[in-house]
Amino acid sequence: METILVKATPRSEQETGKGANHRLRASGLIPINVIGSGKSTLGSVNEKDMNKIIDSGIRQATLLNLELGSNTERVFVKEIQRFPHTGQIRHIDFYKVVPGKKITTSVAIETTGVAKGSKLGGQFDHIVKQIKIKSIPEDLKDIITVDITDLDVGDMIKVSQLPVPKSWEIIVNGDPIVASVMKTRALLAQEKADKDLAAGKSKETGKKKGK
Repeated sequence: METILVKATPRSEQETGKGANHRLRASGLIPINVIGSGKSTLGSVNEKDMNKIIDSGIRQATLLNLELGSNTERVFVKEIQRFPHTGQIRHIDFYKVVPGKKITTSVAIETTGVAKGSKLGGQFDHIVKQIKIKSIPEDLKDIITVDITDLDVGDMIKVSQLPVPKSWEIIVNGDPIVASVMKTRALLAQEKADKDLAAGKSKETGKKKGK
């Protein structure tokens, strides 16, 4: 994904509170906080422009360039608050990143291809769809793509097998299964029928030899 620029306008301490935020939103702006180095900088962004950026497919781990006044900061979206009844964005928190300093965020996991086991009647399940990680900004990517083409019936992919940068620290308990192809009831029933048929033929062959 190409670098995305978010243009923001500085906001003073006097422009805070429910009344000020309501006036901002009424004028088509979204109040924001830019957090980093123990400080919080206030600002606002254009609602229509921000919705377009969000709709373009950015994720929590997507790095953005935030232009706030005369400064441009490298940030990611820490949190988007929305009004529950309308879905309108209420507030956005951005988090500043520092080169070489690890940040904690969540990265999406997507699969590509069709599992070989699915074609043989197995049930494909994508269980873990995002993981929490620590990474330096230089190695951060917002999505992990896993090729499942060779996944056969009974096969699985665990978190430890994900194609991630070596510098990443994955924050997870144990080694959970990300995706798998399991035997369905229909496949198990077919296997049993095949075994029963084979066993029956073996008995018939044994009887004929005994005559």
